Amino acid sequence: MAFTFPFQKVLDYKEKEKEFAQTEYGTSKLKQVEIDEQMQDLAIEKEQVFMQYNHADRKTVSELQEVQQELEHLNLKMQKLQVKSNEIHLEVERNQQVLIERLQETKMWNQWKTKSMAAFQKQAEKKEQALLDEMAVLRYSRKA
Repeated sequence: MAFTFPFQKVLDYKEKEKEFAQTEYGTSKLKQVEIDEQMQDLAIEKEQVFMQYNHADRKTVSELQEVQQELEHLNLKMQKLQVKSNEIHLEVERNQQVLIERLQETKMWNQWKTKSMAAFQKQAEKKEQALLDEMAVLRYSRKA
């Protein structure tokens, strides 16, 4: 007689929820990394524009205005990326909490399955021992 966990479908569902939460967390974490890289690229670009501005020996007013506009444009881009970064950071935290909850639920169901299997095995061992004891008594009673 083989062990069957009565709530196997629930356990399978919890496993799928856990896998989905892991996928969502991984996706949001990748988004966060991409945004961080874009922020770093913009910071480097802004530094290069500042270097142009600082080396503005004998540049015309229109050239200086172009550099100023480029700096303003980069600042605006950085502000938008910062807002997006904050949103993604909140999403990552939210997904991390969901993942932790799913991991705990799955662990609880797996522990219950393990305990149920151990109880089943113990019961099976008792039945087997009772059968062996009965066989021994029958053999002894036939010999006597």
